[in-house]
Amino acid sequence: MDNKISYQVKRTMNRLGLHSSAMIMMLLMLIVGMTIRSPYFLTVGNFEVIMSSFVLEAIMAIGLTFVIISGGIDLSVSAVLPMSAILVAMLLTAGVPIAISIIIVLLFSILIGFFNAGLKIVLNVHPFIATLAMQLTLRGLALVISKGENVSGLPKAFTQLGQGYFLGILIPIWIFFILIVVFGYLLKHHKFFQQVYFIGWDPDAARVSGMKVNFFTLFVFGFSSLLAGLAGILAAAQYGAAHNSFALGAELKVITAVAIGGTSMVRGGTGTMFGTFLGIMFMAILNNAFMMSGISTYWQDVVTGVMLLLAILLAETLKSKKLKLS
Repeated sequence: MDNKISYQVKRTMNRLGLHSSAMIMMLLMLIVGMTIRSPYFLTVGNFEVIMSSFVLEAIMAIGLTFVIISGGIDLSVSAVLPMSAILVAMLLTAGVPIAISIIIVLLFSILIGFFNAGLKIVLNVHPFIATLAMQLTLRGLALVISKGENVSGLPKAFTQLGQGYFLGILIPIWIFFILIVVFGYLLKHHKFFQQVYFIGWDPDAARVSGMKVNFFTLFVFGFSSLLAGLAGILAAAQYGAAHNSFALGAELKVITAVAIGGTSMVRGGTGTMFGTFLGIMFMAILNNAFMMSGISTYWQDVVTGVMLLLAILLAETLKSKKLKLS
């Protein structure tokens, strides 16, 4: 009986992969530890707190997964979010219909992504520099147009997007799960999306093989900014207002969630949406554990930084072992 169980465990680990299996074990250890510490941890109410407090970063992580697998990086997502929140709030308070306001902001977000990609394609600017410059620019613009003040007075029909429930679950959480399931499936099974692995691993070889690398670069950066814009819209709906301080430092949390999920930060071509989901859940539960334990928020940044470093080291160690075995 024990041998049969051991065989099933090994078989499951082989299917999931070493990194995903390790992440699941870490998640289980964290959950068990917090359950022992607090009887309120494994409750429906706390699960909602866990997800709702990290859902905006989780949505951005989906787009960033594509960017990082393609060999890029996007630091501007944490500035696209507040800029989008402020823009949609200003449009709504000016009397623009909800649907039109959302479409305008999403199109604006896509253009930001295209501009980031254009700097890489046309001027050969490294994505780190291009998106960092864009982050600073958007933060400044958000501060200028909002004058550093809250933009409030949003219609109730709009705030329902962030505060409303469907089947007992917050709408933003539904949006996240739908997005990660759909794009997780497409990344795994659709040929167009699978190109991201080849392009991330060797863009020159991808060009020689006939892949439209520049077009795909535009797509992944546009998609990343689109989801950051969506997160900004949901943030404004969730809080009933918009402020330029939204998502300060969120890019570090998002990148860490993607990295500890197994997406390589050193070289593209590696990563899965399932891994990103595990990374998101780990970061969300870890944040909740800090809050429930009463640990200072300063330590959260320390742990996030350490987790990012460990994720990079682990991913590269596993990759080097795979190369030796092959």
